[in-house]
This record gives sequence, structure tokens and C-alpha cells, in this order.
Amino acid sequence: MRIPTSLLFLAGVVLLGSCSMKSAEDTRSIIVSIEPLRYFTEQIAGDRFVVKSMVPKGSNPETYEPTARQMIDLSKSDMYIKVGQIGFERAWMKKLEKNAPHTIVIDSSQGIEMATTMHGHPDPHTWMSTQNAVIIARNIYRALAAVDTKERGISVTSSVMQFEYDNYCINILDTHIREQITRDKSTAFLVYHPSLTYFARDYRLRQIPIEEEGREPSVSQLMATIKVAKDNQVKCLFLQKEFANRNTRIVARETGATVITINPLSYNWEDEMLLTAKRLK
Repeated sequence: MRIPTSLLFLAGVVLLGSCSMKSAEDTRSIIVSIEPLRYFTEQIAGDRFVVKSMVPKGSNPETYEPTARQMIDLSKSDMYIKVGQIGFERAWMKKLEKNAPHTIVIDSSQGIEMATTMHGHPDPHTWMSTQNAVIIARNIYRALAAVDTKERGISVTSSVMQFEYDNYCINILDTHIREQITRDKSTAFLVYHPSLTYFARDYRLRQIPIEEEGREPSVSQLMATIKVAKDNQVKCLFLQKEFANRNTRIVARETGATVITINPLSYNWEDEMLLTAKRLK
């Protein structure tokens, strides 16, 4: 398979210049919305910035409310990197920007064509795609490079460098995912909260959501979902722990689908992407 230049760009890109010893006062900080963005940012930034997530591990990014401590940290940070349109950001971005007027806000999903769910709702989970990850990391890289150059006068180079290539090559990850999606597996899957729209798009799968936009399905909607799942011979139901409820048990029982726990909000983005492919039945 031919390796696209854009994938190589992400695989090796780093912030520029040699790493110098920094005192505690020189350490700068970046706040990101969720753990997967912290993963991308730390891979690119190295030790140049301290990176913190606004939505902590185990919290729901649709309904999370930042603490007073986080608001203080944000006001002192150099940059805020957001996903784009997750529920937490839609509800809080204006307040966050007002609280930290000097903090640079970066939309990591800029340039990504938004995909829609089965019922036509835009899916904000842009990071659940190797194709999108290239764009996300490039947006982060450019923002960090611009800040580093402006603040420190470091000379910028756009050369592709070998930076943790074996551990962080999205092209290799994409290949491994495709190897897991074999012909003996179903091309459709159930999911309670539609967080895998881009994953399904990339690998020509069909995502069948039980709920959309945080609304509990009616009885008729639930029955319609069960019928679609049966018609598509679905074998697995992906579920995030924070969304487990009676409806998932009903759908699993009626379709015979195996309930499989996933965590799209995991810091270990590469591992989670590959495990999702492996868990398909």
C-alpha cells in the first residue's frame, strides 16, 4: 500500500529545535478538552509544555462542568485545544474564552469534513478515525510551532523527522486495523452512543445507534433499531460504560448481540482504535 505523504507528516513530525533545559518558571501549559487530544498533543509537544485535560478520565464530555481550579489553570495556560463540537464545548466555550481572554483557542478538527450518523446528526467524535487523526495532529503541530517560534524565536523547519516512528505511525495503525476487519466479520454493528461514525466510514462499516443526541429512544424507535440490527445480522453491541442502561440490555437480548465495552475517551488512542477493530464479530 502506498503511504500518503500526509500520514508520514504526522508519523514523524515534532516541534522544532533542540530541547533545552527549562526551569519551573519557564514551563508552559496547554489545556485540551479530552484525553485523546492530550495524547496527540504530548506526542507532538514532547517536554515543551505541560498538557492537562479539561474533561478527566471517567467523565462524560457531553455534560461535564469544569471546576474552579480548572478555570484558574486555563487562565494561566498558553493554549486551549478543543475537539470542535462536543457537548461540553458547545455549552462552555464562550465562558472559557471569557475567563481566559489571552489563551489561544485551537480547533483541532478544523479542515475535517463532518460525518453524520444514521439519522443525519453531525458526529463530533472526529478523533475516532486514522484519516482525521492526521488532520488533528497537523492542526496541533502548526499551532504549537507558531507559539514556540513567536515566544522563543526558534527557527521552524517543515522537515519530516523520525520521531517515535515505530510507536506513533498512523499509517501502520491503519494497516493493522484493516487486517482485523476480515470477511468473516459482520459489516454492521450496534452502538449505544454513536461515537464510531468516522471509524465506520473509514472501514466501510455500518453503525446502528440506539440513541442519538443524548435522547432516550421511544419504544417504537427501539423496536425499529432491533429490526435493522437483525436485518444486518449484527453480532456485537459497542457500549461505553457511562451509557449502560436498560435499553442496551433489551437490544442485546432481542438481537443476540454480544455487549462489548469500548472507551473512545481513552488516553491510549492507538490501542483503543485497534482494540475496537479486533472486537468486531
